[in-house]
Amino acid sequence: MLNLFEDFERTQDKLEASNLLKLSQVSSPTYYIEAFFDGNLEWTEYAYTERELQNLKNDAIDCGFTFTVEEVSND
Repeated sequence: MLNLFEDFERTQDKLEASNLLKLSQVSSPTYYIEAFFDGNLEWTEYAYTERELQNLKNDAIDCGFTFTVEEVSND
């Protein structure tokens, strides 16, 4: 049983050394949304996907808010 575990560890080490376990970083934009009612800031939120952004925009519209959206850097 110990040999099996040691084999597994060696295989993991080889994979790590060749970067096969590392996922490529996919850069996606992050959005910052501010919602206003009668010129007063009511809420702010971050959206990490287009779908989240659309949901937040829909929520703001449904509540009668105006809103601004800013794309922010992920760096």
